[in-house]
Amino acid sequence: MENFILAVFICIIFILNICSFIFLERSRWRFVLWGLSIMLLSPIIGFLSGSLLFHFQHLEQGETGEGAAYGGAILGIFTCANGFLMIVSGFIYVLVLKFRMRKVV
Repeated sequence: MENFILAVFICIIFILNICSFIFLERSRWRFVLWGLSIMLLSPIIGFLSGSLLFHFQHLEQGETGEGAAYGGAILGIFTCANGFLMIVSGFIYVLVLKFRMRKVV
């Protein structure tokens, strides 16, 4: 079940990234806003994945569920890092476009 949760997480991240590139064509700043929204969604994704991992963990062997908590935290941090990279690349994209406009004029 853990592999299924991880596969769903990876699919969600890919879908969010693909949607951000689709919206990039409409406006330059949407990439930054999309990255910010992914960063704001990262705690929700982390908590949901952690709770799902804890729910499906086998607790009858005396485990406390720390692995599920660490797994949820890592997925939340990866999502936040993905959003941060999108913000940085969005700023770089806008700066490159601004410098190209100055060279043309």
